[in-house]
Amino acid sequence: MKKKSIFLIVGIVLVVLILVVFLYCNLKSDTDLDISKIEHIISIRTNDKKIEASTGSFCYKNGSCIDKIDFQDFKYDIMSSFYDNKLYIDNLDGTIKSIELFDYSSKTFIDTKVEFTNEYIITPSISGPFILKINAVYEGKSIDYYFMTNISKTSGEEINLKIEIKENTLTNVGLTMMVENLSDRDLEYGNPYSIEKYEDGYWKSASTINDLYFTMPAFSLKKGESKELSINWEYGYGKLKGKYRIVKDFSYKENDDYISFNKYLEFEIK
Repeated sequence: MKKKSIFLIVGIVLVVLILVVFLYCNLKSDTDLDISKIEHIISIRTNDKKIEASTGSFCYKNGSCIDKIDFQDFKYDIMSSFYDNKLYIDNLDGTIKSIELFDYSSKTFIDTKVEFTNEYIITPSISGPFILKINAVYEGKSIDYYFMTNISKTSGEEINLKIEIKENTLTNVGLTMMVENLSDRDLEYGNPYSIEKYEDGYWKSASTINDLYFTMPAFSLKKGESKELSINWEYGYGKLKGKYRIVKDFSYKENDDYISFNKYLEFEIK
């Protein structure tokens, strides 16, 4: 009799364990994203910079899908563009139906018309970080793509700003940048910068190992003035090897507007 009771208890425990494992697996499958269901990837490029985006929705393993509406949950490369620039679209092989613009900080739709063809987008006359939502038909399916872009105003004027690496300062974790303002304008700049890596014929945002945070003071660089800027990227990018460039933003005031432009400093670490 005792043996039967023991076997009965063991049997009940096993059944309970099986039920717990079953419920756990089903619950887990409902919440794990299955990124293997990404349907298509396209890229946008301007000048010599290119960024990519997969289709705009992911499916859970239980079959339900969600759209990329909460933009905070996704990391993006940022493409800098300027008024009236053309952002070229690759790998689409379909028809664009609409392009919507979202303000990055508020995640809200911006009622601004975006001119486009099936080959390129014309950057609208606005300034700041924005998200482009491209709806297109690909192989009979209506799908969305999301791109992060920082749009700036530019006068098209070439600013004579000399930028180079100070001798014997380049290492795999940093360098000292020498800048000389040879223009007839007073310039401003801040602490932020980014690093791009040269791969497959294009400059792409270098991979980061930690999120980058910058203090936001503004520094002046008056006409005829020279300065040295020390940059250590080890915390954000780690130790680098290969061909890279630093992207640094400068600006100047024209009437009541600040006109911004990027300068690039290339380097190679073997």
